[in-house]
Amino acid sequence: MWRLYRLIVGISTCHPLAKLGGYMVTFGTISAVVYTAVTVFGRTESAYGGILFLILVPLAFFGGLTLFPIGVYLAYKKHCLEDPSLREKSLGEILLRLSGEQDVRNRIIAFILFSIANVALTLVIVMAGFEYMDSASFCGLLCHKVMEPEYVLYRRSPHERVPCVDCHIGPGASWFVRSKLSGLRQVYAVTFGTYSRPIPTPVEHLRPSRETCEQCHWPDKFHGDKLKIFTHYDNDRDNTKRYTALLLKIGGPHAVGARAGGIHWHVSQGNRVIFMSEKGERIDIPWVRLERMNEPPVEYRFTGRSISDAELAAAPKRTMECVDCHNRPTHIYRTADEELDEMFNLWPELQKVPYLKKASGEVLAMRFDEEAIRGKAARAALLDWYRQHSEENPDPALLEQAAEQVQEIYSRDVWPRMNIGWGTYPNHIGHNTGMPGCLRCHGNNHLSAEGKPVRADCRLCHTILALKEEKPPLFDFMVHKEK
Repeated sequence: MWRLYRLIVGISTCHPLAKLGGYMVTFGTISAVVYTAVTVFGRTESAYGGILFLILVPLAFFGGLTLFPIGVYLAYKKHCLEDPSLREKSLGEILLRLSGEQDVRNRIIAFILFSIANVALTLVIVMAGFEYMDSASFCGLLCHKVMEPEYVLYRRSPHERVPCVDCHIGPGASWFVRSKLSGLRQVYAVTFGTYSRPIPTPVEHLRPSRETCEQCHWPDKFHGDKLKIFTHYDNDRDNTKRYTALLLKIGGPHAVGARAGGIHWHVSQGNRVIFMSEKGERIDIPWVRLERMNEPPVEYRFTGRSISDAELAAAPKRTMECVDCHNRPTHIYRTADEELDEMFNLWPELQKVPYLKKASGEVLAMRFDEEAIRGKAARAALLDWYRQHSEENPDPALLEQAAEQVQEIYSRDVWPRMNIGWGTYPNHIGHNTGMPGCLRCHGNNHLSAEGKPVRADCRLCHTILALKEEKPPLFDFMVHKEK
């Protein structure tokens, strides 16, 4: 056994290519063992970990197996030049000669030392690679520089602590491979600068939300009503604060004792909504089909669009899921008005700056190029507005603070190099931001064959308790809730 080991080590180190091949085989083998151990015993799966197991591991292992015989052959040719009689020797004698029996002890020591270093390096690469390739910085900064606008908004989103891969790929190697194969075109586009500006949405090949979103969120368990309070600020001198209060009917028909209904009824078990959309944008929806358990299906057609049966049969269709309403759950582009309302909510002292909502709205509507944005043109524009209206005489410290916040809003939401501006990416939640949202279907404009519409009844999803009122009946409760 010792003689066989000496022979293998000697042959593995007879040529630099053979030596490299041996290290690659070692790396591939150890990587496979570590990945399997982490996945099986750790009971965890890494989306990007699949790249080590399905791409790098076979590449290293089989690449090493290819280089090894090439290195042995080159070593054999070299020895033949030194001793032509080697060609007449038996295979055993040739291997013995290649193993370098005279100095095999030193080769064994070197082989063992390099193997230990290879094992340690492999463990570090595998474990650090798992962590880094699943990080948001890898997706947003290193590989996908074109995604900088999305990364900036991700950093301030409700899902900031959720890694990109959890939603865009999910667990398991199969979806990782599928996503990367479909992304080859995107790699080419990013490399040669041919990508679309802005990045088109919706993402067509996104993994079904039941396999991603519903790993944390479970629509069937959302039941009862939820009070939602919105604050708005007028464009008047006092930036008057107003309240809108809605009682949202979240729904959840599978809760014990609950009645089928509410917002999440659309994606609950037993209900299936199928639709087709113009150009795949999921905004203009000319046809909807509702399938309910133990009931015949009902089809609705948009009255403003004539569509033939042949055209309908040939058109691609989609089953409604979470992202058809929650289409911006993380990369949320707000309207300018929403951003300013949020600014006042976070810094209520800015309400003391006269006409700040009005002036800031005018500044945010201006167009600046990338260089001007980096030079804080929005900040300068707001300060200039108040210089032109010196009679307002705002507090200098508050005005400076407001100017910085307006600049931050502009820098975060407007990206000229990507052709992203206000309203570029619609948000389908609700219908109060200038986007159709719910009204894409619930507008009384989709009729069944019997003439029954998809109702535009506000009470289906919410009860309005206050609508942009300065002191609504719930005012004391709302103020207390804010505090």
